[in-house]
Amino acid sequence: MDEFPPPIKTAMRESGAEATCVPVQIDSGVWESALFLHLAGPECKQDRRVVKTASAPLPLSLEVELMAHQRAAVVMLRVQVTTVESDPLIYEILLTPGAVTSHYESLRLLSEQKRVLWFFGDSDYRILAVQEQDVDEQQHNRFSEIAKDAFAHDTVVRMAGNYDSTVAVNEIAAHYTPREGADR
Repeated sequence: MDEFPPPIKTAMRESGAEATCVPVQIDSGVWESALFLHLAGPECKQDRRVVKTASAPLPLSLEVELMAHQRAAVVMLRVQVTTVESDPLIYEILLTPGAVTSHYESLRLLSEQKRVLWFFGDSDYRILAVQEQDVDEQQHNRFSEIAKDAFAHDTVVRMAGNYDSTVAVNEIAAHYTPREGADR
């Protein structure tokens, strides 16, 4: 694979996302969740260079948190890549497992798979590098727990007739600011 798959590129362009976590088939047709990180714009120039020329694996971090919004459960995947020690790449991917089947499936797969692949793409979504990170039993349990808690929260919200994942995501995303130098 030389670039992000067309459906992922299209979805990222249309939504303005710089990172996503989606189920994909990589090896032998086995489904697994993978991270796709778009290192675009002048603010990521140094990061692209580091990712492309790294001679050792970069420090990676993947955390998960449930945000129980009054309109829907929103699961945040916080991913960090330490390319530049003083200014690491940090992305927060917002998933609504109660509204989008692939979001729920991504969490389910993360609770089972042994690894997660990180794909780093340039401005044109060409792959600069791929890195693999192990997923241990503690992380499996955390992803499983978050998925169950999100389902339970959304059940209550739906029963009250208040479910609206779009409102929840928009209210949360309104608090984000781009990396310094970003023109988005």
